[in-house]
Amino acid sequence: MALGENFCKLWQDSSFRSKVQAIVVDEAHCIVEWGDKFRKEYSGLAKLQDYIGQEIPILACTATCSSKTFEVIWSSLAFGFRPFWGLDVGVDRKNLSFIVHVLENTANPVLDALNILPAPIPEDINIPNTVLPKSLFYFETINQCNSAMETLRKILPAHYRDSVQMFTSIASEDAKAQIWDNFRTGSIRILCATDAAGMGCNVPDVAFVVLFSVPRSISTLTQRWGRAGRSRDIEATCILFVQGWAFRPQGVHLKTKKGKEKPLESATFTANRAKIDPPLEKLINLGHDEKLPSGE
Repeated sequence: MALGENFCKLWQDSSFRSKVQAIVVDEAHCIVEWGDKFRKEYSGLAKLQDYIGQEIPILACTATCSSKTFEVIWSSLAFGFRPFWGLDVGVDRKNLSFIVHVLENTANPVLDALNILPAPIPEDINIPNTVLPKSLFYFETINQCNSAMETLRKILPAHYRDSVQMFTSIASEDAKAQIWDNFRTGSIRILCATDAAGMGCNVPDVAFVVLFSVPRSISTLTQRWGRAGRSRDIEATCILFVQGWAFRPQGVHLKTKKGKEKPLESATFTANRAKIDPPLEKLINLGHDEKLPSGE
């Protein structure tokens, strides 16, 4: 809208500009995440400089700003043509724990996360659903969300089944608002979601955030994990389940009878891992990588 024809005409009105105190670009990392595909206009926001000159400040905010992301935001908003102040408050969240684990049940990934449920699950209908930890499960597709929801409902006693819902883009805006409000208030305890449960989703007491595949970037991972433990008064756990090929191979190189070294993994695994966002690949393999013996 800010770059639309009618709005651009409005920017040329000095009386309108005199009333604008600042231009705020919230979730500025979306310039990188969406600027080339989903919202191409995001990458053209620097055009606003043609209308506001030096008079109106521009504020860009994001919780996930790598050096590469910062460079794109800098150029996209033309920050180099005016005075600039940057504030980095860090991302240290002492109330969060982080776990990366191999995904075992690739056909039905939610089975890997069943250990966060109480054991045994209460059969007494008088025990409230708060016995289920408030959890946000992220999947890449709507079908995966639906499958996970159905699986969890089959496992849970009848009186807890409505505590599991899905949140995807196919729901109406009213339905999304209702689902999110029910998650916030606690009538929904486990939400199986796509990235539709994204920006603006601020629920303070989420105990678990779980991803079930390699996300597209470390920014995506940080954004999703960051929805856990918004209230600093609770301890929360962030879990990433990834396919086996995401881990660097370990072990001793074996040799064939002809003296040639056998590869530690298939070429497909190596190629798949090479496609992972490098900072994310490094995070996945923290504590996992070891120096491999030369085999000699």
